[in-house]
Amino acid sequence: MKKPHSPVISVVLASLALAVLLVSGTAAAAVEKTLRDQMGRQVTLPVKVEKLVVIPIPLASMVMALDGGAARLSGINAAARSDIDEGLLGRMFPAATRIPSRVAGESFAPNGEALAAARPDLVIQWGDQGDAIVTPIRQLGLPVLTLKYGDSRWAADWLRLTGAAIGKGERGEKLATWFETRMTEIERRAAAIPAASRPRVLYLMRGRGALIVAGKNTSMDGDIARVGGVNPAAKLPGFAPVGVEQILAWNPDIILLNNFERDLSPQAFYADSRFRGLAAVTKKRVYRYPRGGFRWDPPSQETPLAQDWLYGVLHPDRKMPDLRARIAVAYQMLYGYSVSAAEIDRILRCDENGQSAHYLNRFGGKP
Repeated sequence: MKKPHSPVISVVLASLALAVLLVSGTAAAAVEKTLRDQMGRQVTLPVKVEKLVVIPIPLASMVMALDGGAARLSGINAAARSDIDEGLLGRMFPAATRIPSRVAGESFAPNGEALAAARPDLVIQWGDQGDAIVTPIRQLGLPVLTLKYGDSRWAADWLRLTGAAIGKGERGEKLATWFETRMTEIERRAAAIPAASRPRVLYLMRGRGALIVAGKNTSMDGDIARVGGVNPAAKLPGFAPVGVEQILAWNPDIILLNNFERDLSPQAFYADSRFRGLAAVTKKRVYRYPRGGFRWDPPSQETPLAQDWLYGVLHPDRKMPDLRARIAVAYQMLYGYSVSAAEIDRILRCDENGQSAHYLNRFGGKP
């Protein structure tokens, strides 16, 4: 017959069992955390996100800025590859050239096979462009943190959320605070510009073949207004196709060219007979957006620099801080990188934009 435990032994065993339960419960709690994403969804993800896939194009460079490298990235959008190969990102982080980039393309639709091969602990995706690009990721059993696109200021929360997700919350908050402080500074500076002095500014999302402009609810529309300009396409929805006749009727004072089409330049635009007579052409006020760690036309961690640039382009006679000095300080803070004068010329596209009015005087080249 089995001898029963003494009361003392029973208490000890019970205490041990309780301790095991408490430890196991604590361990279970410690392997997961919950974040609320920009779409208001509660997302449960591992405390340690060691493998991360980012589908929104700006997020590849943003993660590198937050993390100090590319080691955590196991997949990026194919369209982000050019920022590594053609921009400055690959020079700052050479390991970025080895990141797989088949998980999604410009449509942001996920490639299930490539996602499964990447085996991420977390996927970051756009949340406001339909469930069709989010549901397939969840069906793979992967946690998805979703972001929204529109106002460039929302990128500050991309920094906070992504930082919190990868265990860099303090770093994310620091960069987000810098971002918001600088945006407020720009808005205050631009608020003093009278309505009569605000130029008409058109952004071309596509400047070859079928023309596409940035209308309402695009970050470019908000940025033009933020720095004291008027977007003649502001009543059109999103990125809208237009004809040459419409652009001629708007007759913008300034035209901004995108960073998504290769070989697009102010010189090519000036030579295009379709636009002869436009105020922006006759006054040589066509400019291509700069490109550094990321393209400066969409929102990213470099948006405060882009806003300074845009303010300088729109208002060449108004005082502003030295953008070249700000780039040098920001790149050290964002990337731990000492950018050279030649690299700043490259970022600002001084060769391409140098023939446009006021550019070299404003941004540091030879007049």
